[in-house]
Parts: sequence; structure tokens; C-alpha cells
Amino acid sequence: MEASDSEDETGILHVFDFPQIYTKPSPQALLSTLTLLTSAPPSWECSDSEQQLENTAGRSRRRSRKITKTAGVRVNPEGLTRYLTQLIGCDLRWIEDDAVKEEIWEQASLRLSERSGRSAMPAISRNFRIPTSSVPFDIAIHEPALTADNLGLKTWAASYMLAKRLHTLQIPQLEGSKTLDILELGAGTGLVGIAAAAVFGASVLLTDLPEITPNLTRNVETNREMIESHNGSARTAVLDWSKPRFCQPYPGAAQGDAEDFSAKQAEQPDRFPIILAADSLYSPEHPRLLVQTIDCWLSLESNASVMVEFPFREAYTPELNDFRQRMAGIGLQVAEEGEELGYDDWGWDGGEPSGGRGEVNNCTQNPSFVLHSPGKVQYEDRPVPELKSPYNVLVQPRWTGICGSDVHYWVEGRIGHFIVEAPMVLGHESAGTITAIGSSVTTLRIGDRVAMEPGVPCRRCERCKAGKYNLCPDMAFAATPPHDGTLARYYALPEDYCYVLPAHMSLEEGALIEPTAVAVHICKQGNVRPGDRVVVFGAGPVGLLCCAVARAFGATTVVSVDINEERLQFALGYAATAAFRSRRESAEESARRMVEECGLGAGADVIIDASGAEVCIQTAIHALRMGGTYVQGGMGKPEITWPIMAMCTKELTVKGSFRYGSGDYKTAVDMVAAGRVSVKELVTGKVKFEEAENAFKDVKAGKGIKILIEGPSE
Repeated sequence: MEASDSEDETGILHVFDFPQIYTKPSPQALLSTLTLLTSAPPSWECSDSEQQLENTAGRSRRRSRKITKTAGVRVNPEGLTRYLTQLIGCDLRWIEDDAVKEEIWEQASLRLSERSGRSAMPAISRNFRIPTSSVPFDIAIHEPALTADNLGLKTWAASYMLAKRLHTLQIPQLEGSKTLDILELGAGTGLVGIAAAAVFGASVLLTDLPEITPNLTRNVETNREMIESHNGSARTAVLDWSKPRFCQPYPGAAQGDAEDFSAKQAEQPDRFPIILAADSLYSPEHPRLLVQTIDCWLSLESNASVMVEFPFREAYTPELNDFRQRMAGIGLQVAEEGEELGYDDWGWDGGEPSGGRGEVNNCTQNPSFVLHSPGKVQYEDRPVPELKSPYNVLVQPRWTGICGSDVHYWVEGRIGHFIVEAPMVLGHESAGTITAIGSSVTTLRIGDRVAMEPGVPCRRCERCKAGKYNLCPDMAFAATPPHDGTLARYYALPEDYCYVLPAHMSLEEGALIEPTAVAVHICKQGNVRPGDRVVVFGAGPVGLLCCAVARAFGATTVVSVDINEERLQFALGYAATAAFRSRRESAEESARRMVEECGLGAGADVIIDASGAEVCIQTAIHALRMGGTYVQGGMGKPEITWPIMAMCTKELTVKGSFRYGSGDYKTAVDMVAAGRVSVKELVTGKVKFEEAENAFKDVKAGKGIKILIEGPSE
């Protein structure tokens, strides 16, 4: 079955569509799945653009790195390697036939080897797309088959991440029209150095060991025309770090360049204002060798700099620390550093994530708290989300609050027409730390602490264009079917849906920005103004926050209504000026008593219902003054008995409130940051990620006010 040109990602099989080991699937189901996953050797002969046009059978069709086509079906590759590894490592004890077990293990091993990456691939040639401040360009790179331990014959993730980020880096300013000289150490295939020559219009010397340099020179020559069109130049040389002062031009380089370089070396060794190195620490000796070479070749000028990119590999943490200490030992200081998530094996449809600048620890692992059906949750390792847009960021949620909607999905499996039909990660009240950023992100940096707005609209429909994006029919809202939530190690968001927290605000407070934004929107819907008398039904988290926001908006009387005396006492100490406990009586009598006991005069100016209880809604309509405003903020029964006569004769304004709209999240952050609304008091419990289900049980039982769940441990 051939996919059409217009085919989207619907119908794509995911790893969770396959038989899961915990269900003890039949041997036939496993063997059929493994046959389905048979993969031909990947093609590297294409540009590494987001999508490419590939000519097949005389016509062009779209080709995307993300999706691989195998055995006539479309399969999302994310998580496949882990799935196969778990299958190989499982004892399959529920299968009695040992021969069948061996067949399953053998087939799983074959499927894994087919996805073994570049180390098992023959010689390949491919293009890499390098962004610039204006128009991107492609670099053609040839990679020979891997021999012995010559890893420089292949292009690795760190090199690509550094090459893509060069255009964002600050470089030393040179006097007049002098050309910038750059030295690359351990250049490998030359991707970084060639990119630098074109991006900066610089003269770059790319160096590596004798066995690496022939292919390095080949790649420089292949891209020479492109380099020169960008006013740059490149040359190659042999430089063994164990003999750092000896640098020999490669004989295959352009003859003029080689002679000129040799003559200059005989007079005075070059020193370079910029030295580049990527992915170059593979043994305990490498930090010493690399730093002594940098010391020999780095310019003595004060603005000279070294730009390095190392992937995080836990086994090489000592080498990274040693490198830092040795660099400090030769008088260098860290000017800037950060982390980003990169993907290895670009152009391969079965690629797995790989750490980039600084790197995300264990980046192929994304522990998640997943709801499968009402009352049934489990912890799963989900794929790390991809940054599908250059404006997206990857956030590591540190704290997540439990919302009533989360509990409702956990108990009922649905809220109205939102039905959990497939496994879904729970959670949407979160704050965390930025761990990776897209190439076009300008307002955030890796390491920023942010409150996460969990609903992303389409930005194109009439409601979005009118500024009512919370009413977007195509809203992708965390933990609302079919969209996964934030109770995971990583979560991807657009940069403009992340709000940087001031230094004095904690991430715990940041997690409560989401319900605070709900309260802000409700109070805006009610047009709460200075001097207003406001009544809030329900002393749960949202109701309490509505009290606090109403006070911040200038309301002089704020009445909290609930049946729980303990909560009412909390409300009085938190933000309410008065409290009213409901009784078993008619709505009219309850309203009369409230107005009299709470000093509401002719009635309340604004009443907010955050309970969803039918009797509360009826009481509210009777307790409003003539011309007052009613806002429904809590979800209740789909249909209720409504006091329509009172609404009409009082000419009330009646409004619904759904999530939050334009400016509400920012207002919530500003209010908490300025101390106009305090949220710390609402946190009555904090639990580890592994205890999430117990926290849900406590919330369902009405224990505490707001319980926070810590993000997965490293």
C-alpha cells in the first residue's frame, strides 16, 4: 500500500499499538509484529531538511525523517528500539515452546540490528541543512564505513548541533577587513569547520589524525564552491594532539594553500582567535591532549574563545570534569554554556534521540504517568517529545498540581464529550525548567524556570483571531483526550506558552499559576471592579483563588460559600472577608439568609460558582442584585433546573468561563510575583513522582487543598 502525496500522520502505527509484554501476548502476535517491523537498509542519499522531495518511480513524493515505511504500513519509529530491547531481554515465561521463544528472540534481534545506526552502515553521502540569519545552505558530507575506532569517519550529533547553532554565536570583532581565522580540532568529517567557513565568511583550518584527513579533505573540496560563495575559505592539515606543535598540511589539499601554510609555519606558528571542537572526549587521556593543543594554538588576545560541544555520556563524566579543570588551569573561563536536545542519524527514518549541547540526561527515557482506563494507571517510558517547530522548547516539569479534571478522567474516563479512548498521560498544572530550545526561539534560554500554559490553540480560526483562543475548536490541551499531559520527564511547548518565573518565585508557586489563571479569567468574565461585593461558591482551589483574585481586582466584600467548615475557616484566613455555610434549605431561603448575614445589601454585584452544584447555582441567581453578573466557573451536571424568572426580572448578565484567554496567564504570574495573590498557602502536600496514584486517591477523598507531584527523578 503506497502512501499518497497528501497523506498525513493519521493511521500511523505507534509502538503502543503493538502487543505489550505486560499483557503476555501470544507467540503468533509477537512474531506477526516482528515481521511487520522488518526494515530495509535506510537511504542516506537525501537532504536533511524537515521534509524532502524524493524521486521514486518517475514521480516526486514527500519524505519525512520522522516516519518510516515498512512492510507496506506506516510506523512511527519513536520507542521501537526500546520495545525490541525489552522483548529480547524478556524471559517470555508464559510461552511453553522453547523453540518459539528462540524464534521470537532471534527475530527481535534482527529487527534491532536493522536499526543499529551509522556504526553498522557502509559508506554514505548525504546533505546537512545549516541555518543562518538569512538563507540556509546545504553541506554535502561523505562518511566512509567505520573502521577500527576511527569515529571521526562519521558525523555525530554534537557536530551537527554545533554547526546548526553557529549563526547564533558571538564572534570576536576584527579590525578593518581582516579575515577571521578559525582552527577546528578533531574535525572528523568537517561539518562544523565547513559550516563555520560559510556562516562567518572565515578562513578555517580543519585538522585531524592522518587516517581521518583524506576524507576530511574530500569533503572540503566537495563544498569549496559553496564556501567561497559565502566569502569563506577552508584548508586541511594533520594535527596529532599528542604532538600539538606539529601541524602538517594534507598533501591532497589545494597546492597553493599547502605551500603558503608551510611557509607560515616555518616562520611563526599560527594562533587562532577561535578554536572549535565537537564530540572529542572518548578516553581519560583526551582532556589532557585536547587542552594542551588548545593552549598551543589559541590566540593570546583577550577576546579569543574556544567553542566546544560535548554530548552527555554518563561514563565520560570524569572526562568532562577533567576538561573543565584543565581549561581553567590555562587561564580560560566559561563565558556561556547550556543544554539542548539533538537527534542522531539525521536522514534515517528510524533515528533515536541523542544528546546535543549539554544534552538531556537519558534522553531516550521519558517516564510518564499514564491513564489507560477508568481507575487504571501505570508508569510507562514514553518517547521524548520532538521539537516539531523551531519555535518550540522542551521543558522538564518539576512540579505538577492535581486538578479536579485530572481526577475526573481517572475516575470516570471522560468529562462531557472528552472521552479517554487511548492511553493518555495525566497532568496539566505544571512548572519546570527549559532543557532544549528550537532554532528560532529568542525569548527563552536553556535553564530558564517557567510556568507552562498547557493549552495550545490553532492560531488560525475565527475564535483565535478574535483573541478568544481558549474557545479554539482545535485546541491541543494537555491531559484532555487525545493529548498527553505533563506528568512526565519531558514536555514540548511553543516558547510563547512558557512564562519565565522571577528569581524569588519557586517552581511550586509556578505550578499553581495554571489554576490562578483560571481564576483570573473567571474574575475578568465577571468584570469584578473596585468596591464590588463578590460571592464565590466552592472553597476548593479554584474557588479560593477566585476570592484572592477578586480581592486583588479591588472587591471590598468577598464571601466564600461551602458546606465544609474547615475549608470555610481556611478561606477566611486566606482571602475571604466573610464565610457562609450552606444548609439543607430552599435556594430562595439560602439566598435571603446569605444576603442578610453577609451584609450584601440589595444583593451581590458578582457571584461566581466554582462548585458546579445545582443548588449553589440556583442560590446564586436569587442572591444577585438587580443587574448583577453571574459567572459559571465549575463543571457540574450537563443539565439543571434554572431559575429563569429571577434571571429575567433582574436582567442579570450570565456568563460561562472556560480555562483562560489572552493575557490571563501573564496576569497570573505578575500577580503572584508582586504578592497581590499568594499561592503558597494552598499547597497542603507534596509527593514523589512514584507516589502519584496515592496523591490522586487523596484528592478524590477530599484531603488537603492542593497536592503537588514532583517530576521524575534523574
